[in-house]
Amino acid sequence: MLSVSVADTDPLQVTADLLVVPVFKGGIEGPGAAAVLAAAGIDTLPSTPEFRGDIGQTLLLSTPGLHSGGVLLVGLGRMDATGADRLRRAAGVAAKAARTVDTVATTLAQVLAEPAVVQAVAEGFLLGAYEDRRFRTDTEGQGQLQDVVILVPSSQQQRAEAMVQRAEIYVRATVAARDLVNLPPDRKRPADLAAAVTQLVGPSCDVEVLDEHALAQGGFGGLLGVGRGSSAPPRLVKIHYRPDNPLGHVALVGKGITFDTGGLSLKRGTYMATMKSDMAGAAAVAATCSALAALGTRLEVTGLLAVAENMPGADAQRPGDIITIHGGTTVEVLDTDAEGRLVLADALAHAATLEPDAIVDLATLTGTAIHAVGHYAGAVMGTDDELLDALLAAAESAGEPLWQLPLWSDLERLLDTPVADLNNTGDGAGGGAIVAGLFLKRFVGDLPWAHLDIAGPAFLAPEQAQHYLPAGATGYGVRTLLSWLERSAG
Repeated sequence: MLSVSVADTDPLQVTADLLVVPVFKGGIEGPGAAAVLAAAGIDTLPSTPEFRGDIGQTLLLSTPGLHSGGVLLVGLGRMDATGADRLRRAAGVAAKAARTVDTVATTLAQVLAEPAVVQAVAEGFLLGAYEDRRFRTDTEGQGQLQDVVILVPSSQQQRAEAMVQRAEIYVRATVAARDLVNLPPDRKRPADLAAAVTQLVGPSCDVEVLDEHALAQGGFGGLLGVGRGSSAPPRLVKIHYRPDNPLGHVALVGKGITFDTGGLSLKRGTYMATMKSDMAGAAAVAATCSALAALGTRLEVTGLLAVAENMPGADAQRPGDIITIHGGTTVEVLDTDAEGRLVLADALAHAATLEPDAIVDLATLTGTAIHAVGHYAGAVMGTDDELLDALLAAAESAGEPLWQLPLWSDLERLLDTPVADLNNTGDGAGGGAIVAGLFLKRFVGDLPWAHLDIAGPAFLAPEQAQHYLPAGATGYGVRTLLSWLERSAG
């Protein structure tokens, strides 16, 4: 991973291949920009049709009068709209623009005198420099950026160093989630993913993996039903983190469909191409658990990953089948492509028996959530206002937008069926993301619960990549969960 450090060096004296300085829309110079331009003999802030200081714009200048090899101006947009995530994004843009150099120094963290800004800038560079080249045999186009130095006043250096260390923990977990999701589906079938997760969380967590025989004994009919069509049986991965003298207990549940063909309700080819990402919720939960010890989290955390492969095999479940979820609730399967809620129901029902203080699940669950909030935000809904407010605040801090959707009880009738306790689709009247949330709500009892539908932001097409978000897996949700858990533990 890229090395990030802090220093109190004057930007005119810093030695680096590239010096990154911010500018604002309207020709307003950010910290260090005026001095750097003057030292380079540039009288006025350069402005071109391609660079006016807007968000994401960059301009590379040759500055032979400085110790740095060149200066990269990075746009921040309007000065009065600047916040931590805008600086995180600017750092991500700079990381991509600086891929061909070894060392970078930057004054970005001096824009706002807030400790969180140093963490945001470090995260932006670390996330923006991410490349998944595990399955590439060529080196063409590979980045070479090795070191980033964040310039801060000497009075802030000690605190800034702590913020960089925290950023590295957050990013290491986020990258772990990206790497799991980006794995080809033939390399992360349920048993493989369970093994990878066990290795990821390491000795700081206890891991138990329930195979198909244990699932049958435990009555996990959702996982078994979804996994019936695959030659690779399902798994329930249970992760347990317990610090000394925990201040509370929360359960995190992740949807882990390692590949989703839709089952017998087969998806069309274009909709199937990215379905290796249908385990992004499970990846986010596992990666979050992997970082808890490093952060010194004071909460007990149980992670439950519902892992299965949804295939149209000879024994695949059929539309019209009735399955029994862990705990006894029966479900009529009307659409085998609405499989995520079935495996989540098993995991949520099991989580409820543990009686945690709160349950939070993450899932790439519905296309309707994408229609509602787009590809750069997740939808959140739940039963407890305090929990929802805390998650929304954590998401804002992490730069992972969430938008709350209601759980309208009037839509629950869509889940009615004369042959079972409920059906798995509620199709026919729209509001699919909400109906899916209402389905999941049936399995958490009276416990505080929140559901994050991350179908949009978990995995991006090449044309959707921007700032520190790459094409492919983004690791969305990891930093939100870590921020929430840290805040919840005080």
